[in-house]
Amino acid sequence: MSRIERHIEILLLENDCVIVPGLGGFVAHHITARYDEQEGLFLPPYRTLGFNPQLKVNDSLLAQSFVEAYDISFPEAMCQIEEEVQAMYSALEADGVIELNDLGKLRLTGNNKIEFEPLESGILTPLYYALDGYNFMLREKSVSQVKDKPVTAVVSSKKSKIIYMDCKNPKDKRISVSLKAVRNVGVAAVFCGVVMMSMFPLHNKLRITEEPVKSGVLYSLFDQSKPEQVVESKPLVRATAKKQIKNHYWSLVLASHITERNAVAFVKDINEAGFKGAKVYEGKGSVKVLYGNFVSEQEAFKQLNSLKDNEFFKEAWVIEVGK
Repeated sequence: MSRIERHIEILLLENDCVIVPGLGGFVAHHITARYDEQEGLFLPPYRTLGFNPQLKVNDSLLAQSFVEAYDISFPEAMCQIEEEVQAMYSALEADGVIELNDLGKLRLTGNNKIEFEPLESGILTPLYYALDGYNFMLREKSVSQVKDKPVTAVVSSKKSKIIYMDCKNPKDKRISVSLKAVRNVGVAAVFCGVVMMSMFPLHNKLRITEEPVKSGVLYSLFDQSKPEQVVESKPLVRATAKKQIKNHYWSLVLASHITERNAVAFVKDINEAGFKGAKVYEGKGSVKVLYGNFVSEQEAFKQLNSLKDNEFFKEAWVIEVGK
């Protein structure tokens, strides 16, 4: 019929609403999977399409599709859409119905209102590709299973009663006591008594204090009363501090942001020139060539100033390592 229906179908693949300026909006609705009890069939989810003639404000979605498809300007796209909408109105007045391929049918009612009849199969939805319905018949419960359940419930309810009254004969009412229930209550009472006695042992009442026996390897591992353990931890802290101080120094950077292969070759050239102490240092994000370990920054600058005339140290600078 027109190019509009093809653009609507394509736009609905990624959108749930496409507005045709001057006509109305086509809105997609998601239908969840369902079970048909009469047919015994599970049906997959799908999307159906609705039409709202009140949605006539241009959202530029359809016009932008025309611009990209036909390589035209936005005003030209709007003019083409208006022409096709007028053609659709003319067809509705003449035939009363127009069919939109893969979408549904538009009808003109006696009140000059437009109604939309969507396709029963729904619209194309990539999310639901390859989903199909399948048969699944529910198994009916047998008569014996239905009859057994109430009997079981009645028996269990009678067992829970300790004392119950038999009122079947109004003239001869009897009060019965369940011996089995009395026995169960007695066992429960004995069990509770044993638990209470274990919670409050006899030696607590007599105020007899017990000291744990400390012996063997377990005593050495778990006894926290030894003052020697606190003393032993101090040398470890001091050793760690000395190690950290040893790794903190200043050095001269001779090259930076180079490959490891070039750094190794550069260190070799420096050592052959008589400057021992050059090394490859992998810092944060780059490989550097360093020279010397200096205790202070002043000592590093002093050494740098004395070596500035050498070609290896002309572009060198001071760096702090192990902050």
